[in-house]
Amino acid sequence: MSDTVRNDKDLHDRLADRITSQADEHESGARPHLRRSRAGLGRTRGRGSMAAAVEGGAEKILRAIEEAEEQLHKHLHDVSKGVRIMGENHARNDKNIETMLNGIVDRSRTQDGIRDGGGIGKDRPDPTKDAHDVTLEWKPGMPKQAFERKAKALQRLGEEGQLFKYKGKTEDYRDKEITKKYKGALEALIRRNHKDDPEFAEEAAVAARKMQPDHVNELQTGGPDAWRNLRMLDRTTNFEIGTQQIRPQIRDLPDGNPIRIDIKWWPDD
Repeated sequence: MSDTVRNDKDLHDRLADRITSQADEHESGARPHLRRSRAGLGRTRGRGSMAAAVEGGAEKILRAIEEAEEQLHKHLHDVSKGVRIMGENHARNDKNIETMLNGIVDRSRTQDGIRDGGGIGKDRPDPTKDAHDVTLEWKPGMPKQAFERKAKALQRLGEEGQLFKYKGKTEDYRDKEITKKYKGALEALIRRNHKDDPEFAEEAAVAARKMQPDHVNELQTGGPDAWRNLRMLDRTTNFEIGTQQIRPQIRDLPDGNPIRIDIKWWPDD
């Protein structure tokens, strides 16, 4: 972090407010997702000992994830407090900011700086163009809860006018260290929270590693490459929605073209 940033109190105050806002968004988004996952587990209750064992293990892992999410929320607020104090007395407080979270926040801020003010196709849609409808379709093999969460989030963003064809290559914009550190932070929190039960900690950490940090608003649909836009998602749903469904439907659109989302379900067998 440069001396200019360290000594600019107003800049630190603005950054602190932005991080606090990210934490609030993270909390409001994560908890309903976990509640919906628990609702799905409820449908297996009373279906024999095997189902009960699976249900009990999954419920415990969900609790571990929820606890880790709450810890992330708390740490983001801690970082916000630390940054605000650092703006007033940076020499004394620099070392109090946890390295891992500081790296995520700093890189997210850098990515926001690249995106913000980029113009049509970078940070906003083209208002002169009609919205293009993209269909997201659930298919067998995709966890229904995960598909519904992801698809409905995108549908809501489309209704709010936040989806559009991104201008340029997302690979040139994306900072892979953000998702890497995000996943690492989640695993570290799970292990720390369950250090007295290393066997379960390993089980939950392995489950988390099999998932991917997903950009809720895809980079290709104008989403920010930042901490606040990440949620863990299973690999199948992440790949199917982003690569197999959205990408081919928007490939030939003009830059900045607004996007809306339709959701299609297969009939239950």
